Amino acid sequence: MIKLPTLQQLGFILISFFVVSCSEQESSTTSNIAQDSSGNMTVRDTPKGLDYEFYKESIEPIFIRYRGGFVGSDTACVACHTVQANAPLGLVALTEENGEVYWTEEQSRQNFENVAMLVNPSDPESSRLLLAPLSPIVGGERHSGGIFWNSTDHSEYRLVADWIATGDPRASADPVVEVDFEFFRSCVQPIFVNPIENAMPCTECHSGVFAIPPPANAYWTEEQSRLAFEELVYLIDQGRPDSSRFLHKPLHPNAGGDLMHNGGRRWYSKDDPERQALASWIRGDSVGSQCPSALQFDNPPRP
Repeated sequence: MIKLPTLQQLGFILISFFVVSCSEQESSTTSNIAQDSSGNMTVRDTPKGLDYEFYKESIEPIFIRYRGGFVGSDTACVACHTVQANAPLGLVALTEENGEVYWTEEQSRQNFENVAMLVNPSDPESSRLLLAPLSPIVGGERHSGGIFWNSTDHSEYRLVADWIATGDPRASADPVVEVDFEFFRSCVQPIFVNPIENAMPCTECHSGVFAIPPPANAYWTEEQSRLAFEELVYLIDQGRPDSSRFLHKPLHPNAGGDLMHNGGRRWYSKDDPERQALASWIRGDSVGSQCPSALQFDNPPRP
């Protein structure tokens, strides 16, 4: 059985491995062009033509690098980006055996495919894999896991960027699905003030972010809805419902949800009609103001 290692294990058992991996990263990346059995030059037969061997030796160790602590940018990437969090960077839980934790060859291959979805060889520095851990001051994106790189000259950043450049220059970023604002305003936002049994209303804890309470006896203004929408976008992976925190946190752990959610559990199965309706919206399939039956509420009043 595959088990996710504890943060303590990551912090102490793997220290020697991290020291070795640091020296490995001094090697240079290679071109995405390789020779086939006939000696002809061809692009690698890997996702986006990326160099898998270099990924395994020098990029993957970054995800489990001990950083001195247990929170945000002080902890390893795997603390959040595994099956317990379903974050966009989908990493397989490490294998634990005889006091050691590691990824098997099969697991590394799966990680490689997931990571490849977040890179853009045609424009490496626009890759989500680089933008999330980068400080917003120098062009990065908001990242709940903290900031790993304060500059694009950071050695880790440059290593990852050079690896992405080994891919097929014709390969672009995966298309980003745009979730519909009107559907959010009409059908998603009312969820926040409509609790169900064993779950508090979202406004109890998230009123300062995406679950802004509506005015008394009135619907949200469009400006309020826009602010809430912009905050919620950070909790969804557009086009990929199963890696969206918005759908993962309120889901019961027995169904694959997060282990902790102070607001209770809204869904006990991924097949819950309400969750399925939200998943359809995140995939980009639901637009407009017509709400499916699972997202129809009497409170607050409709605009």
